[in-house]
Amino acid sequence: MRIFAEKAAKTVKLAILAAAVLFCTFDTAAAAEAVYGSVLRCINVVIPSLFAMMIVSALIVRSGALTVIPKCCGRISRFIFGMEGNIFPIFTFGMFAGYPVGVKMLCEEYSAGRLSKKRAELLSGLCFGAGPAFTFGCISHQLYSSDKAGTAILISNISANFILALFMSFFLRKDAEESFKRQKFSLSSEMLTSSVIQSGRAMGDICIMIMAFSVVNAVLIRIGAAAAVGELLAKLTSLDRRSGEALVAAFLDITNVSALPCGDWLLLPYISALVSFGGICVIFQLSAVSSGRISLRPLIIMRIAAAFISFLICRLILPYFMEYETVEVSVVTVSRNSGGSPVSSVMLVLMTVMLMCEMSEKSNKKPAEST
Repeated sequence: MRIFAEKAAKTVKLAILAAAVLFCTFDTAAAAEAVYGSVLRCINVVIPSLFAMMIVSALIVRSGALTVIPKCCGRISRFIFGMEGNIFPIFTFGMFAGYPVGVKMLCEEYSAGRLSKKRAELLSGLCFGAGPAFTFGCISHQLYSSDKAGTAILISNISANFILALFMSFFLRKDAEESFKRQKFSLSSEMLTSSVIQSGRAMGDICIMIMAFSVVNAVLIRIGAAAAVGELLAKLTSLDRRSGEALVAAFLDITNVSALPCGDWLLLPYISALVSFGGICVIFQLSAVSSGRISLRPLIIMRIAAAFISFLICRLILPYFMEYETVEVSVVTVSRNSGGSPVSSVMLVLMTVMLMCEMSEKSNKKPAEST
């Protein structure tokens, strides 16, 4: 049975690869359009909402700010969630900073020897969240023209994370250390430069993954797989076919959530579940950020559980947020590319690349001078 499953998996992978080759060879216009759309999403949504947070998170870890917290806070977090005092800030910050930030901080703690691999893997599924910039900018304002939708998603996702953390505390408490190594707080210009370069490279990996998955999504649409799965999902959930296809696209890449019909509040629990899970593209982004240092299997299992919890919570609180929105829905007008001018994001990318090149030249000169 196991051998048959392995052969079937290989066959499916070969079929997907063959379909991708044929698509990119014979339908270049659709492939180019998919990549172009993903580049716009990266410039208008992903980079503005994530880049600053990536730099700040790197500075927090490198400067030793995680350990500069009162001992009483560490005792409380260990008692309730089974987390050490230096991990609880990563848990809270990771829920608001954006998908890859929490995992990136955990990997840096693991690389520094302050966290075991097993513990980092368990915590990776908890230190996870889309962040208000994406939730309000890409979903709430574009789809609903109202902050209430974003607030409902945030409440649902944060509540799901806390419920999951309480459940996981039984496992985390077993290996929790009574005390953690405190670092001396230090912040310098070299540390800032290094954090900017590291975050720039991480953003490059993230944007490349988004572009790759836009092509995968286009392939699935072209062969009719997205339509078939979307139709099946629509039948199971009593949604229309268009919404089902859009949900499938968002499952692959969460930035595709902006393609959902505008003003449909009944879709909000599904959106909340997708945002809590993150999507397949985000999983691959995390794989790129972690560079294989930790396994993402615990994260995937926990995020699936969090998605179900978030769906239920959002469905429970939805009537309270819809109460005064019925009239406003009829006048929703949204631009699909309402992210503002891309000039600032393009300039930010160019300056980061220039900084990376300059620092690379300096590092190459130092060995030459020493010889």
